[in-house]
Amino acid sequence: MSKTPEYPSMKSRTLTLTHDIPISKTKTYWEGLKEGNVYATKCKKCGEVYYPPQTDCPKCLTSDAEWIQLLEGTLETFTQAYLKPQGFTYYEQNYMIAIAKTAEGVKVMGWLEDMDVKVAKVGMSVKITAKTMPDGFPAIVFKPRSQNKP
Repeated sequence: MSKTPEYPSMKSRTLTLTHDIPISKTKTYWEGLKEGNVYATKCKKCGEVYYPPQTDCPKCLTSDAEWIQLLEGTLETFTQAYLKPQGFTYYEQNYMIAIAKTAEGVKVMGWLEDMDVKVAKVGMSVKITAKTMPDGFPAIVFKPRSQNKP
């Protein structure tokens, strides 16, 4: 079923934006994604956990943080997407994106894979991993975690 555009209308210009992202303080995070691992930072002074990771704690104003790996989480929400935004045209036709909350208390957004939308449930346990997408960029990936494993 195609939607008829409202008239009058006009097409917008195609927009593409690229820029250099400084990663010197978060290099561990980006290198971890290449290896399939997802990291957050934990302030050594106050214990606050940050995701996305940051090395400067705004709570206690220190720059003494340690890297912690995020291994699993609980699905808080998810949706199946049917339209592919610019930059994701290589991805499967219908894909799921989700937000999971970790035991450390941070929320992570990623692709929900290896699961049918009819099986996915809020509250289910997922493994948090990462992979390199066909365009060469890293992505966070959630996979179902077997309920029979400890």
